[in-house]
Order: sequence, then structure tokens, then C-alpha cells
Amino acid sequence: MADISKDGWLNRQLKGLRLADSFSSDETIRWGEFIKPSRDTRPQPTDETLRIAVIASLPLGFLTLKTALAYEEHFPEDVYIVCLLTDDPANADAKIGVKKRMWHLFPEEERRLIEAETVKSALAAGIPVYTGDIKRDWFREKLSGLSPDAILCSGFGQIIDPPFLKIPKLGIYNFHPSDLVHGFGAGPAPYEDSKARDAKFTCWTVHLVNEAIDDGHILGFSPPINILHADGRFPEDPKDYYSKVADGLDHLVFSTIEALTGWHRASRTEPMSGIDFGARFPHEIKQRMLEPIRDFPEYLFPDPALFTGR
Repeated sequence: MADISKDGWLNRQLKGLRLADSFSSDETIRWGEFIKPSRDTRPQPTDETLRIAVIASLPLGFLTLKTALAYEEHFPEDVYIVCLLTDDPANADAKIGVKKRMWHLFPEEERRLIEAETVKSALAAGIPVYTGDIKRDWFREKLSGLSPDAILCSGFGQIIDPPFLKIPKLGIYNFHPSDLVHGFGAGPAPYEDSKARDAKFTCWTVHLVNEAIDDGHILGFSPPINILHADGRFPEDPKDYYSKVADGLDHLVFSTIEALTGWHRASRTEPMSGIDFGARFPHEIKQRMLEPIRDFPEYLFPDPALFTGR
């Protein structure tokens, strides 16, 4: 059974902020916990509302979550987030590939900060959070009971197995920061792949999740992203690289949710097959994505213009 005491550092914060007071696990769970928010004041969803779960970790996952939260806040009649699933990089029992993935770029205290801010963002909005092993019936039953129509995924460290894949009728959509269309950068190391190829540009790929890693049906891809410094150098610091590829992710997530809400309103019961992201991205955002790496960090919050021009 998961040792919830290992999450005590997080739970003390959540209780102190009055964001949560209910933490549970099960004897079959190897790590992590299910956290219920102290309160949920959101309007209840109707049959017309798209119910989504969000799987998000790392800074890019945080931006994905914040975009989904902003969408729900602005258009509550269209979207209702039923649950957040996130990695637990501070728990030594967690099987999430910490040493292979972007987590290894951050010291332990920063890992904790990223996890805590992700969890707090969801709980503050009234959304329950799970930080543990997803390959167990106990959690699958909890998630199934929340009835997500679709799941959005960004930066998650666990392989999603067949029983989990069957839960959302409209599918699981992964945001991956590499050009999977041309076979580049699948797996946990897009930066290393781009560096080995001396690439000048990359893009985001949105694909359906299946049993293999980054191998599902591709729905579409973002406009190109310049990943070089202004003097043409490839970034030596992976953090600079991943900060730059944050360009456009909020617009990609927004467009995917927008397409899913329309799909759901049309009473479709199968996953989407494609999205023309090029037609959905504003010209000024495409131009910004082509700019070189900037000398200041990207702020991981969605573009407010997304929600004013709809």
C-alpha cells in the first residue's frame, strides 16, 4: 500500500491553505494518493458539457493544466474538469522515470515546488487530484466514476495501459514537443533528439494515446518553433529549449478543447481523427514561434487573448 506519510510535506501545505482535508489510498496502490478539494463551487455539468480529465506534470504540463482551467472558468457550460492526474517526483517509490525525463534538470526542492503548484492549482478550482499509480483497479474505478468523455495528457511519466485507455469514449490526447509526423523525438528526450540532428525548428504533435510510447494516431501538429538562439546556436541548456517550446502550447491546448467540445456537442462517441491547427493559430502567434530563444524565461500561463476572441 502507498505510504501516504511520504506525501506529508505536500498534505501539510494543502491543509494549511485549506485546499484539501481528505487524502486516501488503497492497499493495492504502490505510491501516491487521491486528494479531494475542500470545496467545489463550480456549476454542475449538464449532458451538453464536455467532461475531461487532465494528466499533467513538469512545467509544460502545468501550462496545459492552466489553459484547461482558464477554458473551464470562461466557458463553464462547455467544459468540466473531473480530475487532475500528476507525477509525484518527490516520492522515491514513484515509477515515473525521474532520471530519464525532464525532472532530472531540477533539484529536489524545485521538483517539489512544481508538483505542489500543479496540485494546488487544481484543488483551488475544486478539482480532485491523483498523484499515484494509475495501473490499479482502485483508481480506475474512481476515474470511471467521474465519467470523463476525454483525457488531455502532457508530460506524464507513466505508461498508460489498455484498461485505462478504455475509460474515455472520446480518447486520450497527448501533447508531445517534437515532430512525430517525421519520426523525430518520440519518448522522453526531445531535446537530445533535436540536438543530435542539429535541428533548427521543432513543433508540437497531438496524437491519440495507445499502448506504445508516442505511437498513436496523429491528429495534427503546431506551426514550427524556432529552437535556436539569435546568433544561430543550439541551446546548451535544456531548460532554454523547453522554455522556448512552450511557445504556442496554450493555443494548441485551447484548439484541442475547442474541437473536442464541438465533437461532443455533435453527439460523437468515438475519438476525433484530425485537427487543422495551422488554420486555428493566429498569425501573430505563428510569428512569435519563429522568433529565436529570448533572454528571459517564459511565463507558464495561457494567453488571455485566447478567451476574448472566441
